[in-house]
Amino acid sequence: MKKTLLALALASVSATAAADSLVYGGVQVGSADYKGESSTVYGAHIGTGLLPFIGLEMGAWNLGSYDYNGGASADVTSINFAVKPSIDFGPLHVYGKAGMHSWEADYSAGRDKDGVDPFFGLGVEYNIIPMFTVGAGYNNFTVGDENIDFASLNLTVHFL
Repeated sequence: MKKTLLALALASVSATAAADSLVYGGVQVGSADYKGESSTVYGAHIGTGLLPFIGLEMGAWNLGSYDYNGGASADVTSINFAVKPSIDFGPLHVYGKAGMHSWEADYSAGRDKDGVDPFFGLGVEYNIIPMFTVGAGYNNFTVGDENIDFASLNLTVHFL
């Protein structure tokens, strides 16, 4: 019994010590789908792991350029803020994100739109060397009445 309690205590300490860094930032790139069209997406993020299993993150995304209606196009961008619960399993970091994003869609036809909507994401990162993680994630950004779903790859630097 004592060995079991000791093992649980050590596991919780190691998970806490490996949790999100105090300050981190990174970049990501992926492929998205919006209104049946595909596009490359890219972005950057910065965050903090204020508590061992929960952090706050802010990001900026270019959510892609999409053609529709016989030649018209839309460029979609986003600034977002999220709560990021996470857990570490050794060098493997598993997380979720949920928050709000302010988006803007610039249409070539001149009817630009913007708004504030929810978004969420799930992902996994692997610690390749002490300050760097590489990972993959899925994100879903609501843009008006539509959703932009995408998978992305990311590189994150943990400063503190």
